[in-house]
Amino acid sequence: MTDAAAPTRRERKKEETRRRIFDAALALFNEKGFEATTIDDITARADVAKGTFFNYFPRKEAVIEFLADEWMEIAEETAANRSLRAAQRIRALYDVLTRAHEAHPDLARAMMRASAQRMCCPAPGGAWQRFEELVVQVLREGQASGEIRTDTHPGVLHGVLISCFVGSVMWWLGEKSQAASDTARRMTLHQVVTALQSVALDGMKAQRGVA
Repeated sequence: MTDAAAPTRRERKKEETRRRIFDAALALFNEKGFEATTIDDITARADVAKGTFFNYFPRKEAVIEFLADEWMEIAEETAANRSLRAAQRIRALYDVLTRAHEAHPDLARAMMRASAQRMCCPAPGGAWQRFEELVVQVLREGQASGEIRTDTHPGVLHGVLISCFVGSVMWWLGEKSQAASDTARRMTLHQVVTALQSVALDGMKAQRGVA
């Protein structure tokens, strides 16, 4: 008997095509840069017609959104791990973002530009809104368990965390474009995010000594 939930051959073919286009685009973004890569470049690398590209991605920026959806799946799994304390889960959630940006520096610049709009005017159900909801939920759980201070709305606490992250990425991208002349400039994005995040999370503790 056939499993009704199993994808059909047509669905598998569509997903394979989407993935081929995405992989081609990501490779080109890393080779040429996001701005310099054209849709014609992507379709040539993926060996698909231009119309096929638009069937899956309405614009070049949609490839970034597809990438964001991928790391959101990882983030959702991380947030569901209630064996960790709230601060540990928050660090793990932001590690997902950090790895995505650190792995593709040039693409990270495009992601930052796209993210500015998404954070100010998030699309319903979009990756940024989903990520914010995950972090806010973890913060609420931390408040309920006595780990996180309760005198500040969790949305405000998330604002502090996302500001630390965006500031870290912008600083890191700026420093990467210059000669690494000192230790600070050789810091990885993960090190920068962790440093700022530790200060922010220390200020969110409900009482001294809570990790």
